[in-house]
Amino acid sequence: MKIGEIVEKSGLTERMLRHYESLGIIAPIKSAKGTRLYSDADLSVARLIHRLRLLDIGLDSLSEIAQERLKHQTGDESASSVGGLLDNLAELLSEKAQQALELRSEIVEASKTVSKCQGCKNVPAPETCPDCPMNDVVHHNSVAAMVWK
Repeated sequence: MKIGEIVEKSGLTERMLRHYESLGIIAPIKSAKGTRLYSDADLSVARLIHRLRLLDIGLDSLSEIAQERLKHQTGDESASSVGGLLDNLAELLSEKAQQALELRSEIVEASKTVSKCQGCKNVPAPETCPDCPMNDVVHHNSVAAMVWK
């Protein structure tokens, strides 16, 4: 695939792809005339980078993982080192997933509480609706506090 096709299929820009190439994360082959040619594996990596960047995974980490294998003389050395980097990435993603689940829980609780206000005729504010269910959750739910305060 040429760069335009991989841009279309990956959601990345040409500039991003070239930057990732400069970091050693993507390594397309070049034709005799210097045209970058991307494989299906390059497309897969581009999509992976896009997903990891959406989760705020740093390019330094991705570059280190992509290039670590090249630093070793044996598969044994490489496996140990690359495996450690991948384990670190997996742990970071686990932490982010846990944080996302905790936030989701707060959002769901706030949404359920807000839905109890349907049909209420009071002005939606702590001062004008002292019996509002929102008053009960704002002290432990930051999403509710953001909505209610």
